[in-house]
Amino acid sequence: MSELRKETIAILGGTGKEGRGLALRFIAAGFPVVIGSREAAKAQQKALSLAEHVPGATISGGENTAIVAQADLIFLCVPFDRASELIEACRPFWKEGAVLVDTTVPLRFEAGNAMLLDLPVPSGSEHLASSLPAGCSLVAAFKTIAAHALAELDTPLDCDVLICGDHEGAKARVMAVAASISGLRVLNGGPLRHARALEAMCALAIGLNRRYKVKSTRFRIVGL
Repeated sequence: MSELRKETIAILGGTGKEGRGLALRFIAAGFPVVIGSREAAKAQQKALSLAEHVPGATISGGENTAIVAQADLIFLCVPFDRASELIEACRPFWKEGAVLVDTTVPLRFEAGNAMLLDLPVPSGSEHLASSLPAGCSLVAAFKTIAAHALAELDTPLDCDVLICGDHEGAKARVMAVAASISGLRVLNGGPLRHARALEAMCALAIGLNRRYKVKSTRFRIVGL
């Protein structure tokens, strides 16, 4: 694990709620993190703020396209409707062999209900994977853990994270990094097309939260 912890993790959209939560969990686990935003100054300011929560943390900020060149493992934490555009904007900067971890969920809201978007492929992750340059891989993960749960460092996560991907090496790498986060049980979710199930679970959780006025944020797969 000591070698894993030397790897820099980049977070596209790191100033948003999901990005902030993941950044906190990873710096608490000992990883150097660089967070991105459309404005470098905003990312730098957020990095300083997050560093206050984890003494001794290594965290910095920069403009989204610039941080891609700083890491081989990159988490995508922008809204789904901005994701393809951002991946394309970063095209000149992707490293050969880089792994993009897609946390986005393709949702639309109708009469207060969360519904999955109709896409030409089974999952939003497959849709985004088609935009990546050759030599880069996409893995789907963290789609079923709410941002506020990630950000509450004093509260144990005590949940499962399912990770899907078609490149076994890239998937194993993300699983190993996720396993460093305290309270997570990491499960191999199979091929990337199974990300559709994770996206549906997210939509279901949003509906349950609204219906019962709770914050049900932690999935646990029983019997495993």
